[in-house]
Amino acid sequence: MATERPALELIDDAIQLLRAAPMTAYALYVSGAVPFLLTFFNFCTTMSYSRNAAEQCVPSALGVALGYCWMKGLHAFCCRELVRGYTGTVTRWWRPKIMLSIWSRQIAVQPFGLVLKPLSWMLVVPGACITTFFQNVTIIGGTVPDGLKRSWELARLWPKQSFEVLGLLSLLGPILLVNLYGLMMSIPLVLKTLFGIETFLSRNFTWIYSSVLFIALTAVCYFLVDLLLKAINVIRCCEAESMISGEDLLKRLKELGKTGGTLRGF
Repeated sequence: MATERPALELIDDAIQLLRAAPMTAYALYVSGAVPFLLTFFNFCTTMSYSRNAAEQCVPSALGVALGYCWMKGLHAFCCRELVRGYTGTVTRWWRPKIMLSIWSRQIAVQPFGLVLKPLSWMLVVPGACITTFFQNVTIIGGTVPDGLKRSWELARLWPKQSFEVLGLLSLLGPILLVNLYGLMMSIPLVLKTLFGIETFLSRNFTWIYSSVLFIALTAVCYFLVDLLLKAINVIRCCEAESMISGEDLLKRLKELGKTGGTLRGF
């Protein structure tokens, strides 16, 4: 039976899951994140520099809202692929009726997370449960009739593990940001030092302080951590469900049979 595991062990399993995940999972995640980022950057640019910002506010904001709904739907499909990669079971989520159910549930529930998650972290204690709840909705919302209820029940399971995981990931984000900044700075230096290629980036390093670069790298870090968090919650949901169904035991028995274990003698 599945039990509460250390946070580091769970994160390691999530990384292994992402390494073995099908390419469709990455394609769905990127296809959802990129359009949202483009509409969001367009909105920020329009509101900051356009002379007709007042007239373009509503269309730009509508584009951001549509991009957000598009992203949440595709990220839910990405989680279904991660579930398939973790459990090995094929669920035909791509049927139109199931896709519509998943997408409609994401559109109806996920926007509340934009308000509830920051408020919950101001109170500290419910922050992990609320964040995990919305991640669980992404994973199972729309796939079962009582998806919201089950998402909340799973969010309340193993609270210590949730706090530890989110605490470690909150440290991972700034580390990724510093590494990406170092990578961006090293590329023009390497081109100039090793290959003698002079670029405008190596002539003047004031671009390092660009707010656009900072926002772009921060967005990349956020989505990298978010993908890892989704893989973690996929494992949590599957392990919690296996406590009732015994799916983890059946999976291990199946693996023993394939690898020539003791089941070969039966």
